[in-house]
Amino acid sequence: MDLNKGLRNQKRSYKRFVVIMSFIFILLPLILYLYNKIYDIFYVSYLIIIEVLIIMAIIIRTDREKLKFEYSNNRLKIVLGIINRKLNIVCDKVALVHIEQYNNIYDIEDFRIVLLTTSKFRNKRIIKVNEKFLKLHNYTANFYYKLKKIDPEKDFYYTIIKRGGLKKYYLLDALYRTCVYAHFTEECIEKIKELRKEIEMD
Repeated sequence: MDLNKGLRNQKRSYKRFVVIMSFIFILLPLILYLYNKIYDIFYVSYLIIIEVLIIMAIIIRTDREKLKFEYSNNRLKIVLGIINRKLNIVCDKVALVHIEQYNNIYDIEDFRIVLLTTSKFRNKRIIKVNEKFLKLHNYTANFYYKLKKIDPEKDFYYTIIKRGGLKKYYLLDALYRTCVYAHFTEECIEKIKELRKEIEMD
């Protein structure tokens, strides 16, 4: 898989989507005006609904695309989505990094990153492990139970990162370089190998 090409295609696809949606957003009122329907309540009502749906589609797509991160002082600072949801990961406290394959809303194969950590560090998006989470994530649940056998009193927390598309490959690599005490599953290692192979080829 050519990740650099894939990432460029992801950016181009996003820009193309925004341009097309913006063009339709401008074109529809113009058509109503040209056909002298701008004062027809029926047509205007439909226009408003379509325009709102276009805006929502752009917001949702932008929200899914955005992923930024930087490392500083043993913390990986991650920014997600259009409203800049922040994750502050204490790297030494990460116990497990796992990925789960799934098909996104565009029916394209994607993966989410599941992090298991021993520190919440004032993060609203880092949640204490609960029964619902354990039922939905079998591999992480098995690893969690093993850790609890070793240290029953210790609390564990989780977060799941879906946004970013192919940018998540680079986030995985950053996690691998900074979270030195974490266990990385075979699936994670394969993704990191794919990325590093691409970098070496470049």
